[in-house]
Amino acid sequence: MAGAIRVAILGAGKIAARHAEGFQAAGGFQIAAIADLIPARRRALADAFGVKDVTREVADANELLNDPGIDAVSICLPNHMHASIATALLRAGKHVVCETPPALNAVEAKRLSSAAARSGKVLLFAAQARFGPNERAARQAIEKGYAGEIRHVRAAWMRTRAIPAGASFAASGSIEPGGVGVGWYADKSRSGGGVLMDLGSQILDVAHDLLGRPRPVSVFATTGSQFVRSAVPIADPVEDTVFALLRFEGGKTLELSASWAVNQPPHQNGKLCRLYGEAGAIDLYTRQGPVLYRDFSAKGEAKETLMKLPKVAPYPAMMRHFRECIQGKAAPLAGADYGLGLMQMIDAIYKSAASGKSAEIR
Repeated sequence: MAGAIRVAILGAGKIAARHAEGFQAAGGFQIAAIADLIPARRRALADAFGVKDVTREVADANELLNDPGIDAVSICLPNHMHASIATALLRAGKHVVCETPPALNAVEAKRLSSAAARSGKVLLFAAQARFGPNERAARQAIEKGYAGEIRHVRAAWMRTRAIPAGASFAASGSIEPGGVGVGWYADKSRSGGGVLMDLGSQILDVAHDLLGRPRPVSVFATTGSQFVRSAVPIADPVEDTVFALLRFEGGKTLELSASWAVNQPPHQNGKLCRLYGEAGAIDLYTRQGPVLYRDFSAKGEAKETLMKLPKVAPYPAMMRHFRECIQGKAAPLAGADYGLGLMQMIDAIYKSAASGKSAEIR
């Protein structure tokens, strides 16, 4: 593709600003349009990044789909819009980078995967954490064999008190024009679920990727909604906490924990990802940075190595990868197959939590 890749951003909230920063830092892109139902947000994002064309809105889909001046589209919209809009854009011949989660469920993700295969265009999901410095350092150490084969991962994203802003307004109907914006996190029809679809899907992707992306076999999980019930007075609120144990082919395993609100020591607020390998271990999110442990003694003592961080930022690195995929220089690291696999694991977690039994993953 000669010249800059002309991209439109759908949605002009906080995550859209991260996408815009990524496009500009990556180079090779021109932000040609910003679409949002709220004019003030369109103008704010356009002014921040020097974009002139901000007349399109999500409701005006045909104009965007058929616009020959748009090569690629960045989807920064609520979860329930991801699959349908991405499918329409792919069918219209646009490359797509879409925020996670990929869809509301595996059925939607499978349809989207089929659309991507037929279109011949790039579909990249914004698994931006894969491109972060801690995660890249861990990946490099694994590829060099420092920890041996990774057999188990313990991954958590536990917030002490951080139910998403706007969730408490879901019951009152205080939502922005067009039905998007504040409140949608707690609405299952638009979010697909609670913390599992939000924080859980992201840390699950990081852990599964570093585990080597083995095929999942089964999961046992439980969810809770103690804190979100007090914030959102509706009969069937989304979960604010999830715990799961996933089993994979070859005997690999993954512990997943995620919460918007939990009683825990305050210093434990945040992310954890520990990799247990046959020759060593890696702790990704310490205060000092990722740490490699190896050369274990008979008493369990080990050599600790603070890993050097590559000079990368997640969104610019992800958008450089998106550009390379469009140019045919790379295959998407988080493409259609990733989206389907992630949603199959998430569906099984919800199924297990609802039944109180282990659920197979297919």
